[in-house]
Amino acid sequence: MKQSTRLGLHLSYWLLYGFLVSFLLMIAQATDQPALPEADDWIAILLFTFLTGAASFYTFYGGLAPRYLPTRRTRLFLGLGTLVCLGIALVSTLLVSLSTTLLLYLSLDTVQWILFSMADQLVLLVGFALLALVNAVTGTLLRGSLTWYTEIHLRERMANRQLQTELAWIKAQLNPHFLFNTLHNIDVLIEHDAPRASLYLNKLSDLLRFSLYETQAEQIPLAQELACIEKYVELQRIRTAHAHYVTLQLEGEADGLWIAPMLFMPYLENAFKYATRKNVAEAIRIQIAVEDHGVRFQCVNLLDSSRPTTQQQGGLGQDLLRQRLALLYPQQHTLLIEATNTTYSVNLTLSLQAHALSAG
Repeated sequence: MKQSTRLGLHLSYWLLYGFLVSFLLMIAQATDQPALPEADDWIAILLFTFLTGAASFYTFYGGLAPRYLPTRRTRLFLGLGTLVCLGIALVSTLLVSLSTTLLLYLSLDTVQWILFSMADQLVLLVGFALLALVNAVTGTLLRGSLTWYTEIHLRERMANRQLQTELAWIKAQLNPHFLFNTLHNIDVLIEHDAPRASLYLNKLSDLLRFSLYETQAEQIPLAQELACIEKYVELQRIRTAHAHYVTLQLEGEADGLWIAPMLFMPYLENAFKYATRKNVAEAIRIQIAVEDHGVRFQCVNLLDSSRPTTQQQGGLGQDLLRQRLALLYPQQHTLLIEATNTTYSVNLTLSLQAHALSAG
């Protein structure tokens, strides 16, 4: 919510508060024996009601409510709130006596501490306590409403951004050229090595099934994601006769860790799309290391200098990929991309959950 809107809400409340106090004072004056015959008394009462109300309102609005209610420490909030209201009422009562003494000194040039009777003191204390309580409740409700509105608005914005990101990401999960080329390579392989062609066809089937169904979940087991990457790399290998065109190294145990699906695939697709000729050894080097509650992904590919298109233009685009990482792993990832005339490298480190995240 804009700062000007917040300021407007506060100003509106205090204008309404002043109107209500003035209205009550006017009712009190409409009797046979007015409670406040002098105009100075009106001003003094208005001043003390505003001071008492403001002290209570902003103590709860800016201090107690945001500190204790979000953490559900309700009992501590109520206890401290009660003490604050009583303390403000007591201070206000003493200030009335002090101000009366000061006015007496200024008018009569004599010092005489004016202490009202016990009954008057009790009436003042109860009145100021009620004022403090009303403003405490109002301040708490206003702070809660503003916090709720801000969170709802932020969630809607994030949901819209994530929806746009996910829609664009889903459309490019698997490059159609990869599917066509793989099917063509398998078709050619059937004539020479039918059992091997069948094996690759099963891998492609598993990869498509994973892309269509498993990616609908917010989190999947890391082991499942790594198995998908292995099948993807195996299917890419049949496009070249060079056995060491691409190297894949997996380290660590992935059991018990969960990750957002297809998180590394766009970087892998870019690597295979923009890598140098397929007769070069280790044109693509992929290393994935599973560490304590985290994973480190590195993909380095040699660039084909004869191609004018830069690798950053491929796939989803770097901005979209960074946006997705920021939404899914805020403050839990580091991404470093380095490009030279001959190489392009992606280094991504993630802190992962040890269990699946809830849908909410």
